[in-house]
Amino acid sequence: MIQRILDEEGVPPELIYLAQAESGFFPRAVSYKQATGMWQFVQFRGREYGLMQTPYSDDRLDPEKATRAAARHLRDLYNHFGDWYLAIAAYNCGPGNVERAVERTGYADFWELRSRRVLPIETTNYVPIILAMTIMAKNAKEYDLEGVIPDPPLEYDVATMTSPTHLALVADMTESPVSELQGLNPSLLKSVAPAGYQLNLPRGTADAVIAALQSVPPERRASWRMHKVGSGETLAMIGKRYGASPSVIAAANRMQSDAPETGDRLVIPQSAATPAVLRRPAARRTSGAAPARRSAVRKPAGRPVAASNRAPGTGAVAKASHKRPSAAGRT
Repeated sequence: MIQRILDEEGVPPELIYLAQAESGFFPRAVSYKQATGMWQFVQFRGREYGLMQTPYSDDRLDPEKATRAAARHLRDLYNHFGDWYLAIAAYNCGPGNVERAVERTGYADFWELRSRRVLPIETTNYVPIILAMTIMAKNAKEYDLEGVIPDPPLEYDVATMTSPTHLALVADMTESPVSELQGLNPSLLKSVAPAGYQLNLPRGTADAVIAALQSVPPERRASWRMHKVGSGETLAMIGKRYGASPSVIAAANRMQSDAPETGDRLVIPQSAATPAVLRRPAARRTSGAAPARRSAVRKPAGRPVAASNRAPGTGAVAKASHKRPSAAGRT
């Protein structure tokens, strides 16, 4: 997914190693300066590139959206500085710091700025770390890295929620654990997906979810559940499991009989309380993540910078289904 987006945005594929340095590819990484997500955006910079934050979601935690934002930010930095090393440095410490270093020395060259110690210590190490990872990856045999098998990309469907919808209800419909849905939707901060949210679903389940949601009143999707009747189950047994009376279940499903048939899907009226089991996992703190970005891009003073070659962009974004790296943080 990362390589595809970098290619589409016309930036070098080696920039993938910025995400490795920033977060280890962990979607929910948070630094001590509150830089967030796989690409470690602070709030204002994220918003600048369309990564919005709401009480329900934070786009910086979405690997695909954050990757596209990072690619565009890096491309803008390159267009401004004319050099990829300076662009990478500016991504780490902010363009303002790089501009001031260029103005102080008159050199628009990362290695000259590094040797003169006019950049933050972290940034002087950051660019060489990116280069080191690139060299090792391209020369895997020399570094005993052959035979590394990447995790397969996650494949998923997308369905737009038309009303607030609880993940537990969607889990009932897809017959998958809530934890899987949370893993597919790291940008979702709560267990309820708000109206308009594009919910990632297990591959091949979107049509079934959209159809099943039609049986649940829109104003009840944030609290109600759905149950697939197993062999020998009665309304009393089902009601006891969910804390709902059999008569309420029967009324909600307009049942003519108190004996549900095996395989039936019943809506289960419930209160809006969120079970503790559905609370979001804690964000992972990072020790080496990028610091907060500082100032907006301005034209630097000093000698002109030399342009570097960029990889051309190709293709169009896939819409029907999607792939992304594992939520566990490995590629």
